Amino acid sequence: MKKYILPPLVLGVSGIVAWVLIALKPEPKRSAPPTNEPVVEFILAERKTQRVFVDAFGTVRPRTSTTLLAESPGVIEAVAPFAESNRSGTPASFRPGGFFEKGDLLVKIEDLDHRAVKADAEAYLRAAQLQLEQELALSEQAKAEWELDRDWADAPELVKRLPQIRKAEADENAAKARLAQALRNLQRASVRAPFRGRVLETMADIGQRVGGGTSAALAKVYALDMAEIDLSLSRSELDLLNFGDGANGLGENPEVQLLNKEQSFTHRGNLDRSEGTVDPRTRLTNVVARIEGAFADPYSSKEPNSPPPLSPGEFVEARLFGPNVEVFEIPRSAFREKNTLLIIDDKNRIETRRVLTLKQTRNFVWVTDGLRNDERVCLTPLDIVLKGMRVRLASEKEDNNGTLP
Repeated sequence: MKKYILPPLVLGVSGIVAWVLIALKPEPKRSAPPTNEPVVEFILAERKTQRVFVDAFGTVRPRTSTTLLAESPGVIEAVAPFAESNRSGTPASFRPGGFFEKGDLLVKIEDLDHRAVKADAEAYLRAAQLQLEQELALSEQAKAEWELDRDWADAPELVKRLPQIRKAEADENAAKARLAQALRNLQRASVRAPFRGRVLETMADIGQRVGGGTSAALAKVYALDMAEIDLSLSRSELDLLNFGDGANGLGENPEVQLLNKEQSFTHRGNLDRSEGTVDPRTRLTNVVARIEGAFADPYSSKEPNSPPPLSPGEFVEARLFGPNVEVFEIPRSAFREKNTLLIIDDKNRIETRRVLTLKQTRNFVWVTDGLRNDERVCLTPLDIVLKGMRVRLASEKEDNNGTLP
């Protein structure tokens, strides 16, 4: 009998207990659904004064370079350095890489023939001067004889010996010119430096005959006073620098500073001129920067912390500076497109805005128009942006988590 009554009883008691538990369960609290607003970081737009600059690469070359020629033919007897030089400091050297001061003797050419020509020219001059003196004396004698019974003014030119005197004067002038030429050829046998410079390459040496049917080239040399750097810039970059290329004299000569591997400034100069040509392959304008005292120079004193000297043919990075401008400096990561930013308004809503940019650097873009001071620019890249979409600021999230004071 019990096995028929016990199961229904257990089921009834369990049902009552379950009903009591359900009836006494606390009412759940209602809460708003979680928001789906993305958390973003931002910066405040701030207008700053920046100096416009353009980076370019170029090759160093001397402003003045030339080939020394032997103007007087002959055999080379000696080249610098010379033992008899009594100048203190670095002696002149006629070797690749050798330095020399203006007026230094670099090459001696055999001058025996030139000295012989000079002696002949001096003898010819003396003979011409003697002939002139004789003609003048004969003219005085003829005058004295003519005036015994006649007026000297009525005497013909031949009697006055005027043609003979004029010929003697012409012979004297020709002799003087001939002597001057001989002296100049004799001086040219000693080749001297036309400026303070350095030897790039020698093309003749002791015992070699130069000129007179053979090559007169002695060496390739360059001056140490000025270095030039060939650069290529686009038309927009030239306009950015306000560089005037033309006869009206407008524009500026931007400052140029060279950069080393550590991106530190070394040599300073100016953009000197445009070559007036555009490379048909790159469509860039060829311009030339000028830097004084950039080459090694043992004849001039330099400060202990001077930058290392440049060398012809060296490849360098240059930064050209233009005028100052008022811009907003915005990180490149903030741009969704070339000229599009995301702006966060006072109600934390996203607004897409196009701005006007001036230039780009490695990390920033300079914005000239389309922003106002203290506007919030979104830095976080968003996959989907809807008009009026709300966002949460990263600073507010940190405040809610208690991580900020």
